[in-house]
Amino acid sequence: MTSFDAASARFPERAETLIATAFPLPDPELSVIVGRSIESLARELAPGEKRSSEGTLVRALRTSLEQSRRRLGAIPIAILEWDAPGHERSSATQDLETPIVTEGSDLDFLWAVRLPSAASELPRAHHHPALFAAGFSLLEHGPASLFERTAAEGGPALIARDPFSNGRLDGSRFASVGIPGGPEDRPVDVGRLQREFEPVLRLRFLTEGRRRTLAQAALRFVLRWPWVVTCVIPLPPPERFEEILGYGSTPTISDEELTRLGLVK
Repeated sequence: MTSFDAASARFPERAETLIATAFPLPDPELSVIVGRSIESLARELAPGEKRSSEGTLVRALRTSLEQSRRRLGAIPIAILEWDAPGHERSSATQDLETPIVTEGSDLDFLWAVRLPSAASELPRAHHHPALFAAGFSLLEHGPASLFERTAAEGGPALIARDPFSNGRLDGSRFASVGIPGGPEDRPVDVGRLQREFEPVLRLRFLTEGRRRTLAQAALRFVLRWPWVVTCVIPLPPPERFEEILGYGSTPTISDEELTRLGLVK
């Protein structure tokens, strides 16, 4: 693991500081994904600054990134993931050009745009390469239809997020089910758990013969597509390192399995 994701951290600033503490010396193989949005930049503006000013937004981005660079120390920013504001996310075909993108072409990182979950088309991106980020997994494979339609050398690419579908595909979602908590904890909602488990159980064919675990199949699926440039996973506990990081030694997802997943007709 040489890339770290601070964009989805609960406290990004703290995450950046912890990464720099863990890796204080320069290492060309290490890099970080950071996230920004109009809202996050507005929160960093000095009192009295207007958040709607084009020049202010550009300055706010540069100032914000300089703060990240100071926190990260020797570790470079590899990707800036931009989460478009609400009016842009409401329409998949909305033009995603912003003053920041227009004037940020000299920035020394790749620019990625977070896709809305219900996108039916890829937005127009005024940056190169056209890089996007979205949830993509065995249970949420909507992006496959978007990127397969435009697949070509040098075409749009995807940062695959949430490949374990909120812990349902690596078991972490259910690891604490049934463990007693405090006296105010409510009983487990068996019906809700059954609804969550049902689509997972339909994937049991991917683990037949113990060829791979479901978590390994999840990674094999996401990383089989040529337009996926990287897959962001939660840091596994030490006892699962061998399983998760050893996914590459397991069988690839076959065309027959893709057919059963509804992705090949």
